[in-house]
Amino acid sequence: MSRKKGLLLMVGFMIITITVINLIANKSITNSRKIEVEYFKNLDLKVTGVICGIEKQTDTYKFLITIKNIKSNYKEYSKPSTLGPYFCIIKNDIAIFADSNDGYKLGDSIYIGENNTDLIKCVSKMAILNLLKKERMLCFTA
Repeated sequence: MSRKKGLLLMVGFMIITITVINLIANKSITNSRKIEVEYFKNLDLKVTGVICGIEKQTDTYKFLITIKNIKSNYKEYSKPSTLGPYFCIIKNDIAIFADSNDGYKLGDSIYIGENNTDLIKCVSKMAILNLLKKERMLCFTA
């Protein structure tokens, strides 16, 4: 086999390998997204309260939002998604949830699962809507 044929064979093999890896990675992301969408579509959690803490996570580009003065349909809540991460934890009249948005401010009011279309609604102290996640989807995967 000549050197030119060997090089073409190697380049062809690399292109096929990269294509297969890309297809597998995209299928995995699509499956994870479907699982995530289904989780939030069926989420029966309802929580309202006032933001008393915001902690930026350095390793995930996410924020942990702490809520006090909560009203919820659960006294305690700690259910992981099928993918593993927890969206919200309620314990001792405090709720903590994870989100990738940085539009939250201390003192804002939070409404999680208020209706069938909105997942999170954040309203400022001046009654201005700061953030609204219309669809019941929240990406908490990296």
